[in-house]
Amino acid sequence: MAKYLLLSFVLFMCLLHEGESCFIFRKIHVSVVNKLVNSDTSLSAHCYSRNDDLGNPTIPLNQEINFSFCVAPIFTLFKCELVWGERTSTVVVYSAAWWVDPCDKGKCVYYVTES
Repeated sequence: MAKYLLLSFVLFMCLLHEGESCFIFRKIHVSVVNKLVNSDTSLSAHCYSRNDDLGNPTIPLNQEINFSFCVAPIFTLFKCELVWGERTSTVVVYSAAWWVDPCDKGKCVYYVTES
């Protein structure tokens, strides 16, 4: 009995280890790529959820920011407020409430362009 308990504990700890695994639920990877070719201003991205604020990084042309998180079904919602020049746009980059998941196997890539 003690062997099985120890083995179960070791397997449980491996599942909780930071990496690709999120225990039961899947991990999502988001990339926001600056493709503002005709803009002479930088792109600022403020990405956040109810529980996490990822700050306000500046993304140079043809560069990207990346972040990952574990999905809590129904509740996970990540948005990014994008600012360049006089323009501002808020984009939902992931919602666990989406009926159709636009991400490709847990990888969500957003290209920011002038249009």
